[in-house]
Amino acid sequence: MILIIGGRAQGKLDWAKSRFSLTDSDIARDFTGAAGAKALYGLHDAVAASLRAGRSPEDEVNALVSANPDIIIICDEIGGGVVPIDPFEREWRERVGRICCELAKKAERVERVLCGIAMRLK
Repeated sequence: MILIIGGRAQGKLDWAKSRFSLTDSDIARDFTGAAGAKALYGLHDAVAASLRAGRSPEDEVNALVSANPDIIIICDEIGGGVVPIDPFEREWRERVGRICCELAKKAERVERVLCGIAMRLK
């Protein structure tokens, strides 16, 4: 598994498409469509959808990685900045951060993309 992180609109998807020869049909945008995909784009959004539906995003991520150990997971960094007043927003940020920490431990490699340039973290 490969984890790609970075701020919003920093070129993560374009970099991943170029580096790994991905097409739009290779990329899922939620947990339900990610079963046979080469990449999941928007882990942060998938976590929010899972929480809103009352599911465990941790369980969904673990199942995804177990079923597809070569998947590329792309996630916005959402933990910086002002702490939101809304309890859901706080929990969502916390869960995304903790999920990314666990994914980074298991990942073959971790890349951080800033201004379209990747920096290998692991």
